[in-house]
Amino acid sequence: MTITARPTPASASRFLAGTRLFATAARAIVKTMVNRRRVQALADMPDHVLADIGIRRDDVAFALGADWREDPSYKLALIAARRRRDVLEG
Repeated sequence: MTITARPTPASASRFLAGTRLFATAARAIVKTMVNRRRVQALADMPDHVLADIGIRRDDVAFALGADWREDPSYKLALIAARRRRDVLEG
């Protein structure tokens, strides 16, 4: 008995690619929404806790003021890294 694989039609291949793209985009949107909520929780923390993290209250406001598609936690990480670099070079 010989088993041969039939080639996948182009339309099925495009459908799978589109499904993967949609799933990837959906995961990214959900991750950004979760991170936005976490950054909003930072806004409720006292200033000395934010200073321990390496950010200020206006940094949090700046990050949350970005477009809804942008991850505010990434912006805060960049701000904190720049601030640490400036202190070390300083």
